[in-house]
Amino acid sequence: MGKKNLKLKFEYDAPVTISFALLTLILFVLDTFAFKGKLSGQWLLTPTAAQGSLPFSFADFRSIIRLFVHVFGYGERPVLICNLIFILLLGSAMEERYGSIIIGIMIFVASLFSGVLNACFCQHSVSGAEPVVFMLILLSTMMHLSRSKISASSVCVIALFVCMECFKKNPNGIVGVLIVLAGGLCGSLFAFLTSPKARKAKKNEAAMAEFNDANSPRFSAKSSSPRSKGRRSVSDDETTVVGTLEL
Repeated sequence: MGKKNLKLKFEYDAPVTISFALLTLILFVLDTFAFKGKLSGQWLLTPTAAQGSLPFSFADFRSIIRLFVHVFGYGERPVLICNLIFILLLGSAMEERYGSIIIGIMIFVASLFSGVLNACFCQHSVSGAEPVVFMLILLSTMMHLSRSKISASSVCVIALFVCMECFKKNPNGIVGVLIVLAGGLCGSLFAFLTSPKARKAKKNEAAMAEFNDANSPRFSAKSSSPRSKGRRSVSDDETTVVGTLEL
């Protein structure tokens, strides 16, 4: 028996999720060792209300950029590692389920919505991808709900995430926690616009149509015609009967 060669192929299976995590990690390393905290202190923060620490202004282009890049900012390593674990574990599965483009739109919407709410109601700037993490948790919960099941593990994860946000002492208090939850909820709403069940149903319909075509009477008539039988007999027996000779 010949030996089977084990071939491993590297696959960039979740491009949006992995790219998001790598960009966050790269920015954190650059901010820690090269910029000495200036990058996260000036750019990777949410804008605030008029009387806050970093007031939002349409005249300042940095305020507009801060609305959605604040999810890349981190000041503490444990929080960064915890969020990246959540994003890589849940994001790859959800990206396979909904597609890379939809997941990218969801991340953008969750970031932008939480940034806008912080600029409207909060006095302190915040950073981090907590809205994105909560959005992925909700998407995982919706996957179980689509199967007409309420997963106890999903409920526990949501409860633990909310408790973690409350105990982490958000500088904006309970309002800041609600903004994180609202941002994740708003981003996850796009899941209703692109239901995986609809895509799966279309694939099943296409497969059923091909199956029906293959078993149609026209196809059966062609397969049972004398010509086709003659072809099969020639190819199978590799002999042809020309005629008979009587003496």
